[in-house]
Amino acid sequence: MAVFFPRDSPFGDFDRIVSAFFDPDAGTTTAARGNNQRQQRTPRSTILTRAGFHPRIDLAETDAGYVVHADLPGIPKDKVDVSISDEGVLVISGERSSNKEIKDEQRHVVERSYGRFERAVRLPQDADRENVQAKMTDGVLELVVPKLAPPKEAIKKISIL
Repeated sequence: MAVFFPRDSPFGDFDRIVSAFFDPDAGTTTAARGNNQRQQRTPRSTILTRAGFHPRIDLAETDAGYVVHADLPGIPKDKVDVSISDEGVLVISGERSSNKEIKDEQRHVVERSYGRFERAVRLPQDADRENVQAKMTDGVLELVVPKLAPPKEAIKKISIL
């Protein structure tokens, strides 16, 4: 008699990634060997690394405009692109690459990671798209988007005949 082991569903990785955000025990798998079952814990960072790099973005509104902070640790500013489309979508994109090597008497480990990232945010109607200021300090990209001056309400006097 043949024994078949069910394969993971095609959405298995997706389910594990989503679960990692909402369930503290996400990434725990149970492997059955005979009558013994053992649990193996996959670190959360490994699960998120499989999904790619998604920089965290903070958005804030001030009286003068909007401020966007994007955490881009280890990414030089020449590898980051910022653009605004005609529809008012602010896009932060770039490429991340890293090589990490650990070499000692007992082991030699080389880890490489490469990949592109992109985050998009729709700006409000009153955002001044022409005067955006950007600066990058210690791996944090800061974008300041000023607000447009509110249109002055024109009051027209109508004469009564």
